[in-house]
Amino acid sequence: MIQKNVSAVSAVMKCARNVLSRYGNRHFSGGSANRKNKGGYCVKKTVVIEAPAKINLFLDIAGKRADGYHLLHSVMQSIDLCDKVILSRMSGRGIYISCSRARIPCDENNLAHRAAARFLEAFQIRPEFALSIDLEKHIPSQAGLGGGSSDAAAVLVGMNAMFGIHADREALCKIGLPIGADVPFCIMGGTMGVTGIGEGLEPLPPMPDCEIVLAKPEKGVDTASAFRAYDALKAPPKIPDGSAILQSLDMGDLKGIVSGMGNVLEAACPVPEVQQLKERMLQAGALGAAMSGSGSAVYGLFDKRPLAKRCMRKLYELSESVFLVRPIARGVRVVRTAE
Repeated sequence: MIQKNVSAVSAVMKCARNVLSRYGNRHFSGGSANRKNKGGYCVKKTVVIEAPAKINLFLDIAGKRADGYHLLHSVMQSIDLCDKVILSRMSGRGIYISCSRARIPCDENNLAHRAAARFLEAFQIRPEFALSIDLEKHIPSQAGLGGGSSDAAAVLVGMNAMFGIHADREALCKIGLPIGADVPFCIMGGTMGVTGIGEGLEPLPPMPDCEIVLAKPEKGVDTASAFRAYDALKAPPKIPDGSAILQSLDMGDLKGIVSGMGNVLEAACPVPEVQQLKERMLQAGALGAAMSGSGSAVYGLFDKRPLAKRCMRKLYELSESVFLVRPIARGVRVVRTAE
C-alpha cells in the first residue's frame, strides 16, 4: 500500500531536495530545438498529455480532520474519457493557459496553473521562456469526474518530461496532493483504493471490462458546496459495504462490484436530475448506477453494448452530455513530445 502521510509543504520540499541533490538549480533556455540548457538537458518544445476522467465506484466519508478536510474511503476507476493537455514553450515569461471551453478560469485559479507553478517551485526551475498550457476539454466540469485534477496531473507529468527531471510518479503525487485530493490518483490511475484526503493509494485488481454510460446534468455541483451539504444532513446515509467491491475485483465479478457501489454524497446532492438519470439507466438495463464523486455526473454499468447504446438514447431527454466509455488501467500519460 502506498501510504503518504506527510504535510503538503514537507512533502514538496522533501521531493525537491531529493531531485535537486541530483540535478541542482537550473535555468532553462528556450532556444533552438537541439540546444541543451545550462544543466545539460534538452528542454522539449512541446509535450502532449492525455488526462483521463475517473468515477467513484464507492465513496464514503470516514471522518473529518481538525483543519476541516474530510477523510475519504473510496474506490476510484479511470475511464477512457480524456482531456488533452498541450504544454509548449513560447516567448516571454510566465504561465499562460488557454481552454477550449468557456467559463473555465484561465488564470491562477485553474488547477493546471497551480500545478505548473508548484512544479517550478518544487524543483527550483527558472525557465527563460514562457510556458503555454492548452486545455482541450472533453471531461464535463463540476461533474465529480476529476477533470480539473486530471489536467493538473497531466501538467505535472508533462513538465516532468519537458524539463527532463525524471522524478518518479510517487514524487509527483506528493507535489500534486496540495493542489487537489484527486490529483495523486489521476497521476497513478487504474483501479485504486483511496483513503485520507487522497494521499493513501492502494492498487487494486483491474476492473472487469464493461460498458459505462455516463451522463452529466446541465447543473453542476461545486465540490466544497457538496461537502457542506453533506455536513448539514441530520443523519449520514447508509450505503453498501465497500468490502464487497474489493472481493469482487479480486474475482473479476462485475455483478458483485455493482452490489457494493454507493456514494454518501448522493443524499446531499441538490440536483434532482441525478436520481432521474439513475432511474432511467436502471430501467434501460444497467446492472447498477451511481453518482460519481461530488456530482453531478451519474454512471451506469452494463454488460451488453446494445443495452448501453439504447440507454444513451433515452438519456438525451435529461442531459446533452452523455458518453459511452470503458474502464482503463492507467492514469495520465505523455502521448507525444517534440524537441
